[in-house]
Amino acid sequence: MVKFRSFLVFGPNGIGKGTNAKAAGTLPGYVHFSTGDMFRALLARVNEGRASELELRIDKTMKGGGLVDDKTTVELAKENLEGWVRDNCFDPEKDCLLLDGLPRNRHQAEMISAFIDVVGVLHVTASRQVAVERITGRAMLEGRKDDQDAEAVGKRLDIFFENAADILSCYDPQFDGRMDYDSKIIHYINADQQPVEVLRDFLQYLV
Repeated sequence: MVKFRSFLVFGPNGIGKGTNAKAAGTLPGYVHFSTGDMFRALLARVNEGRASELELRIDKTMKGGGLVDDKTTVELAKENLEGWVRDNCFDPEKDCLLLDGLPRNRHQAEMISAFIDVVGVLHVTASRQVAVERITGRAMLEGRKDDQDAEAVGKRLDIFFENAADILSCYDPQFDGRMDYDSKIIHYINADQQPVEVLRDFLQYLV
């Protein structure tokens, strides 16, 4: 099968990663694919009675309080992308994906290699302090209680950064573990900057 050319949009949630990826996805030749949007669309299709067999299984797992495993998450992403191709939302011969939210660990990185051709990694990151401030600030605006606890957010960030090195080394074996590492395939974007500067740095690798 044809592999889907993709830039991985990589970084912790809440620091502008998805916002910039969505903006870049409006450029000709680029399509933004978010796993967050994928799961929200799944719930909508279940409610409308249009869900696939795989989506119904996932919905049952989530409603039962279970976690969706790596294999199922990757299967769902593949199913969605193939649907986008059928619906002419994405042309793998011409378009490049901005893959946002996948992979979340090395296991997923290995599995998506069967249908994803990673041409670059846009590594959006910020200092721990700035990341915590932005995530908790956004949570207060959106009324999300789970992200208003700075200590809990900090612990989740620590877990993300621990996994990040393992994932990034899949794409550059020379990766040295520094979050500001930059190479021919991993492009570091400093999210401590003002939003317009972050978007500028994001787009320089695409246009």
